[in-house]
Amino acid sequence: MEAQLDELRTRFNELLDKVETGVDKEIEALRPKLKAMGEKLDELKHTSTEAWGDLKPGLERAWAELQESFHKAAARFKKSR
Repeated sequence: MEAQLDELRTRFNELLDKVETGVDKEIEALRPKLKAMGEKLDELKHTSTEAWGDLKPGLERAWAELQESFHKAAARFKKSR
């Protein structure tokens, strides 16, 4: 019985390590997208309202990609639990 508990504990810890590694990878994948979004916002601060029309689609696309990546990461994390 003790050996079975040790085996379960080991498998559980291995699974937790995999989940943590996966979450870390997802976070790292989100960082460039978040940075790109911040850069777009900085551009926006320094442009006129006329340029808003040019920047808006790129900003919206960056935001949508960031949201999608976040939701995918959250879904993977929930599945792994």
